[in-house]
Amino acid sequence: MDAAAIPFRTVVIGGGSVGLLYAARLVLSGQSTTIVTRSSLQAEQLVQQGLLYRQLDGNKVLIQVDASPVEAGLPEADLYLVTVKQTDLPGLLPVLRKVPDHARVLALQNGMGHQELLADTISEERCYYGINAEGARRISAVEVEHTGSGALRVGPWKERQEQDHVMVSFVEAARAAGISATYEQAIEPFAWRKLLANSLINPLTAIFEVPNGALLENSHTKQLMRELFEEAAAVAESCGQKMGESDWQEIGSICRNTSRNLSSMLQDVKRHRRTEVEAINGYIVKKGIEAGIPTPLHKSLLRIILLKTSIGT
Repeated sequence: MDAAAIPFRTVVIGGGSVGLLYAARLVLSGQSTTIVTRSSLQAEQLVQQGLLYRQLDGNKVLIQVDASPVEAGLPEADLYLVTVKQTDLPGLLPVLRKVPDHARVLALQNGMGHQELLADTISEERCYYGINAEGARRISAVEVEHTGSGALRVGPWKERQEQDHVMVSFVEAARAAGISATYEQAIEPFAWRKLLANSLINPLTAIFEVPNGALLENSHTKQLMRELFEEAAAVAESCGQKMGESDWQEIGSICRNTSRNLSSMLQDVKRHRRTEVEAINGYIVKKGIEAGIPTPLHKSLLRIILLKTSIGT
């Protein structure tokens, strides 16, 4: 079947960098895609002005998109791609409870804890999770830049032997859009690896106000990253997730592949907005306390980011 003819409807919930990036790529490939935004203003701007997509090669493409505010309800779809930050997820739960039975929800939040929120809202067989390694930067409400290539892994939180047909269709649609998407039998191990990467990269880039790649250019930041990794890896192991040298090397690869990317935490700090640090470093600290494992470095990063945002600098 021709890629553009795949009968699959996606609603992207969230008009931030990740949401706009995925919407742009899906629409460009001919997929039926609607963006649902938190504000009616952004939805109106997207419909009237279109979405300006800056591709990795520097080319700019103006894309006509469908958009509506969340207050208008969710349009009918096969898949609801939830790209809002973890801090905004609780406010969406009443809307997500109304997702039709035939549809699936795919959550792309950073950090950990969102699976617990969603498990209380959506039945396990309809809720899926994704690990996104694509780099993106929202330039304005109607403009997004693709800043780094990466894979998208999707699947259930815990292992299931049978693949879901809706999610398989989405993976096919994503691949048709040029996204390196794979279906995994269980996302939890990958979520832990993403958590460790985010716990090293995001707060350090936010504190030093540098792009991801700059962390590898200084021996002091590299050593600090290594010590943070060892601390978090001990916590992960207490939760049944073993992290080794290959996982440490992968974090370096993420920094290199998204070298120009400004982490979401850095962008939030610059805009004086609440960050996801409590769902990232805070989660590691919490699990460390439960397991009796000291996490002084992660606790320090947590406090610094919270202080940085609370004083508005």
